[in-house]
Amino acid sequence: MVTNTNNKRSAQWLALHFPHLALDQHNRTREHEQENTPQAITDSLAGRQCIIDHNQAAERVGIHIGMPVGTALSLSDSLRLSPRNQRAEQAALKRLASWCYQYSSQVCIVTQRNSLLLEVAGSQCLFGNAENLTERLCTELKQLGYQSASGIAPTPEAAHLAARHGLHIRTVGAIRSHIGTLSIDSLNLPPASIKALKKMGFRTVAEILRLPVKALSRRLGLAVSGYLERLLGQRPDPCKTFHPPNSFSTGMDLPDTESTQGLIFPLNRLIQELCGVLRAHDRGIQTLQIDLQIGDSTETIHLNLHQTTRSESHLMMLLSERLDRLQLSHPARRISLQALNFLPCKVIQASLLDPVDKPSTATDSTIIERLQARLGAESVKGIKGLQDHRPEHSWALRELDDAATCAARPDRPAWLLPAPQRCRIDNYRILKGPERIESGWWDGKDCRRDYFVVRDSSGSTLWAFHEYKPHPGWYLQGLFS
Repeated sequence: MVTNTNNKRSAQWLALHFPHLALDQHNRTREHEQENTPQAITDSLAGRQCIIDHNQAAERVGIHIGMPVGTALSLSDSLRLSPRNQRAEQAALKRLASWCYQYSSQVCIVTQRNSLLLEVAGSQCLFGNAENLTERLCTELKQLGYQSASGIAPTPEAAHLAARHGLHIRTVGAIRSHIGTLSIDSLNLPPASIKALKKMGFRTVAEILRLPVKALSRRLGLAVSGYLERLLGQRPDPCKTFHPPNSFSTGMDLPDTESTQGLIFPLNRLIQELCGVLRAHDRGIQTLQIDLQIGDSTETIHLNLHQTTRSESHLMMLLSERLDRLQLSHPARRISLQALNFLPCKVIQASLLDPVDKPSTATDSTIIERLQARLGAESVKGIKGLQDHRPEHSWALRELDDAATCAARPDRPAWLLPAPQRCRIDNYRILKGPERIESGWWDGKDCRRDYFVVRDSSGSTLWAFHEYKPHPGWYLQGLFS
């Protein structure tokens, strides 16, 4: 619980208002919003379906909030209607609150106003002054697909007003002068109270603030006077702080997408949102699951990394490789993302000339992860050593997460031929040897060989052996790099 009082030394509340949160849930999957196509969100109001949100194209043809659906359709035959999903809106606010933790340690959700509150007095030391911080937040939220309005004030209630009117109020004493010219419709009061104030002849906030508090309470009740006192910082205004979970799960409904290239844009927005949450937690991920609803079935993509990361470019590179291998049998209708385990993440401080989003993983791990993403995890394996003197039986494939147990020997080549090849020793010059290997009697594959390091006429160093049993003769088995 965070409390704001007028004696709090330097409290600064940044309010983020999402006026089109319902509409954004349907448009985030599109790279370019269809500005010329009227679009509206519908919900039940007073027992009938009405418009509760719309875009500018719908507004231009005369559609407004509260209009019945039938009337709206009569104004535009190209109007695209979508039902409201309040559960998705509430989930989006929680994810955005988690994302905002990278800019403030105190984030509050105000569900009934589609808003977030951030206490940013200390944040300005890291991210610049209030104006720069609000501009940065709104820009990054737009990249995530959310339209937002922002404002800053010393009290939560004043911050809500500031966000709706684009104000930056620096001190408690400046609240009256900044909000005085606003219409009383801007106040967060019940409609009955607003109506009563208008009947009394009030039109602006300044006119109401001139009244004595006792007279205002006597006429309109304690709720109105209490709201105004919280607005001006004369009464504590506690806000419930949101505590983000240590996991991330989200998804998007897609317009029918027939190619994997059409999945890149919505997937990139989900990854950007995830990486913002990871930065807020100062954590990374090592496993990621993507679910694609394709027709009536679900295609799951598992991404397993060798090191923890929160790099957007690194994750998108690997996911793009995986999508290149995927063939859509039917149009994709939904994409979901899950990262259930946040892990400590080592971030390397880059120089000023390096890219901002430079992956923190080592080069060799990045190459391995990219190969696995393109070829499949089952196609990229490591090698482990076995306790056997016969070269062809002294190794086995291993998962890359397993430890390598083989030790390098200078007299053994790095590459073995798929099968020994017969040769004539007269064609080679012996450099080293022999090394006798006689083993395998216990498994029916016994052998007796003398190994030599040889060199051919072109200068290549090879590994050859003379076998006595079971197939006598000279053979090539490997080459030195």
